[in-house]
Amino acid sequence: MANIRKIKNKPRKDGSVKISWRATWTGADGQRQSKNFDLKGEAKTWLDGVSAGLVGGSSTMTLTQLAEAHIANFHGLIRAGARRTGTADGYQSILDAHIRNHKIGRTRLSNLRAPEIQVFLDEIVQTGGSINLARQIRRSLGTWCRFGVRRGWLLVNPAQACAVEGDGEKSDAEPFSLPPKAQLSALMKAASESDNPERDSAIVRILMFGGLRISEALGMADDAAVVKTTGGKLRVKERIDRRHRTIDPPKTKKGQRDVPIGQATALAIRAWRLKRGPVGHFQHIDGRRERRLMSGRLFPNPKTGEGVWGYEDFIRDGWMPLMRAAGLVVMLPDGKGKNRPIAAFKPHVLRHVAVSLWLAQNPQPKPKKVQELVGHATLKMTMDTYGHLWRDEEEDDAIAQASERLIS
Repeated sequence: MANIRKIKNKPRKDGSVKISWRATWTGADGQRQSKNFDLKGEAKTWLDGVSAGLVGGSSTMTLTQLAEAHIANFHGLIRAGARRTGTADGYQSILDAHIRNHKIGRTRLSNLRAPEIQVFLDEIVQTGGSINLARQIRRSLGTWCRFGVRRGWLLVNPAQACAVEGDGEKSDAEPFSLPPKAQLSALMKAASESDNPERDSAIVRILMFGGLRISEALGMADDAAVVKTTGGKLRVKERIDRRHRTIDPPKTKKGQRDVPIGQATALAIRAWRLKRGPVGHFQHIDGRRERRLMSGRLFPNPKTGEGVWGYEDFIRDGWMPLMRAAGLVVMLPDGKGKNRPIAAFKPHVLRHVAVSLWLAQNPQPKPKKVQELVGHATLKMTMDTYGHLWRDEEEDDAIAQASERLIS
């Protein structure tokens, strides 16, 4: 609760008494705080700002200006190597596409309240935006407001109390469909019979049996694949940024990992290296947007024989030809009525296939081990994605039988 009260100070030597006005409020930590002013109007203006979560002289700052200040600071962290370009691009995209030209972007921080943010998020969903989009916008708003609190422009985070209706009902948390074994076999056969069977077999096996993200496979340095005739391991230390083609480290420390591979995959990599020949160092941009000398990639750009193979180029020149050869492409009309080739599944699905193959073994690997192999930041993420695969029908039946015996 906030209030303003008149304060009579001790009489001066000339007998006059100075009057001041004390604004008192409850801070974000729950402690009562106060500040004295010469004029009642000054105390009221200050208290109105504090009540809105505003501090200091930022009464004219808008939400757009707050977001721009955060993004500018974020780019400084990128140059220092502490943050990645892809994240900054995400913030910029949210700002430009959804905040800047909306009335909430012009809202002053002194007028920014949780109800206004909640109405905005509800509007995103009600006008056709997806739950995932609304969730991304909410996260960005929360990040910007926390930045404002740290800078002293806001006392509290008005986005913290907001939620996305339907949040928690994530479609990607539902059990996903894996391709039938016949389709996977057809893909493997197409890779072995392609115009470049050594390369295509190696990359399909790395995705299908190593569970790597496509960005990790395309960004892998040649010396990060340690193979022997009996097997080997893939040292995941770098990835390709899809938009900028920069070579970045994984987003989290858990993403840096060693993934074991079997004999057939190791031999496929060896065969590809013999066909490809040695790869040399090259100049490229890293996650700090700095050009530096980098070692050759396991899968260099096929047109030049060096550098990196970008995601879009891989899909067009590598993935789609394989899927066509495997009979896994259909022609579907787009929004303009023109038929477009659509693959039965994307490369990322092979990551799910890898996990399903690990869990098909007896005994199954522990969830913590699967988290380590796929490089998830948290165990919760692993369980949200693959928890439905940990099924033991015999154990389920035993539980059901035992529960009946407790009563009968």
